Amino acid sequence: MMSTIREISGLLDHIGFRKATDPDGSLVWELPVAPHVVNTSGGLQGGLIATLADIAAGTLALEFRPPNTGVVTSDLSVRYFRPITDGTARAVSKVVHAGKRSIVVQVEVFDVVDGALAALATVNFATVSFATDRSAAANS
Repeated sequence: MMSTIREISGLLDHIGFRKATDPDGSLVWELPVAPHVVNTSGGLQGGLIATLADIAAGTLALEFRPPNTGVVTSDLSVRYFRPITDGTARAVSKVVHAGKRSIVVQVEVFDVVDGALAALATVNFATVSFATDRSAAANS
């Protein structure tokens, strides 16, 4: 599993996703606009905006999970309002619901150049248990 985490982290780094901190101290995620991440109209590709929202929401959701559990995305909805054609996209997340079995996070994606809201996402996570012993997990 550690190898998989490193591979995913390397892919995110290669694309350009990065953690940042808002002036208020909250953790945000960013994706700079670059030739390898834009669509044919010159805007940040919509699937990458959805991925940015998923990463930002997931990072926050992990802070709200019960002990010995993780989260997996169960539903993702994105509304796109305007393209981001230069500068950086910034994703800011907030938890809407944190229960034993699910966590719901809202993500606002802003165009850093002018501060305009470019997309709004809702991401639902299912809470999953980690087996503490692999042999116990294999026998269940």
